[in-house]
Amino acid sequence: MSKSDSLFVTDAECARRLGISLDQFKTALPAVVKEGFPLKDPLFGDLWYWPAVRTWLDRRYHLQPPDGVTAPPGLDEQEPWK
Repeated sequence: MSKSDSLFVTDAECARRLGISLDQFKTALPAVVKEGFPLKDPLFGDLWYWPAVRTWLDRRYHLQPPDGVTAPPGLDEQEPWK
């Protein structure tokens, strides 16, 4: 597994994957944590779990529904157009 495929990442790697500097990441961190940004995992070397960060970003930008939200029944069924 290459470093870019790692599931757990350092502050610097998280910032790099976000496309911002480490200083920008550290400055933004207190605000985004208040919005539900995932926390570092102490069981895995106090690193960020990248898939959780990615999911949080996808929800923030409305690419995934918020937690606990599901489609109404039948919404995923094919519409019987006539």
